[in-house]
Amino acid sequence: MIVSSVEVIPVRLPLREPFVVAYASYPETLSVLVRIRTRDGAEGWGEATPDPNVTGETWGGTAETLRRDLAPVLIGRDARDREAALHALDTRVEGVPAAKAALDIALHDLVSRSLGIPLWQLLGGRARGCSQLQISRVISMGEPDAMAAAATRHVEAGFHTVKVKVGDGANPMLDARRVAAVRGAVGPDFAVKVDANQGWRTPGVAIAAIRAMAPSLPAYIEQPVVWWDLEGLAEVRRQTGATIMIDEGCHGPRDMLRAVTLRAADLVNIKLMKTGGILNALKLNAIAETAGITAQIGTMVESSIASAAGLHTALAMHNVRTVEMGGPLMLAEDIGDAQSWYQHDTVSVPGTPGLGIEIDADRVRQYSEAWWSIDG
Repeated sequence: MIVSSVEVIPVRLPLREPFVVAYASYPETLSVLVRIRTRDGAEGWGEATPDPNVTGETWGGTAETLRRDLAPVLIGRDARDREAALHALDTRVEGVPAAKAALDIALHDLVSRSLGIPLWQLLGGRARGCSQLQISRVISMGEPDAMAAAATRHVEAGFHTVKVKVGDGANPMLDARRVAAVRGAVGPDFAVKVDANQGWRTPGVAIAAIRAMAPSLPAYIEQPVVWWDLEGLAEVRRQTGATIMIDEGCHGPRDMLRAVTLRAADLVNIKLMKTGGILNALKLNAIAETAGITAQIGTMVESSIASAAGLHTALAMHNVRTVEMGGPLMLAEDIGDAQSWYQHDTVSVPGTPGLGIEIDADRVRQYSEAWWSIDG
């Protein structure tokens, strides 16, 4: 299974509506797809969905890094040697986790397809013996009434958990009103998760905001301070007693180990785009689980490819308690068929080989900005 070519395909995929968080508004998803092929005819698909504010990568830079630096590293390698391949990528370029995630996902897809097994089986099987996962819907940051209306729509659509995007550092009391409006809309029996996306920045602002929204009974507070301030995150956790999830502050195993040492979080949001793919996600989760920190598999609003990879990973991890892989529901146009796996708040991951999705080549061409092939 020697890699003979890697195709790099930057794409623009339209969203149903803009996705608004504390630091940016996204009208579309900018991804870079990859397809790895071997001399014996096997192939696998992967995806990078970078974010300058989270992964430290741009869309154009990711495409060029894959094309010029990373893809050539895989040519002539055995696709089955995934650990060796990822080590070689790390040796070639430091960082760039989303770019590496694309190749990691593609290698996992290729190998599991070749074996005729679903990716979740390659990763150790279904951790809970079933193929279904429950997801929540995310509510973009906006006016309280608009967010309450969105929450009502999600509940009517069959969801039992919503995540509220907040993070107004200049007016954290408005964030408290946002959360209160959503709680009022969904009632007491639905879970309301709160994500500040670093927007409160400092522990002082975060502590005041969390105390103000305590009557709304948030299930947890995600990334209330700037990503690099793990000491500040630990202080927020101690001062408020709130359940704290680390997201942007935890990219890989080293970050997780530091968060454990500082007792900075109760939960961790694992995203393949931050970890550099599935292999590092498994390592990060092992540290978290050992420390008693439960995990969530999250999304960067990805297409069917990376969404499927995240769902298979979640299915194989017993430590994963919540899943937020809603990309296919948020896209107006997708290049795969993973949306067919979703029924209200339940996702049924198939047992077909690899990622288990069908790629629509015509849509890939329609939404592609370029299509490069790196050959051996």
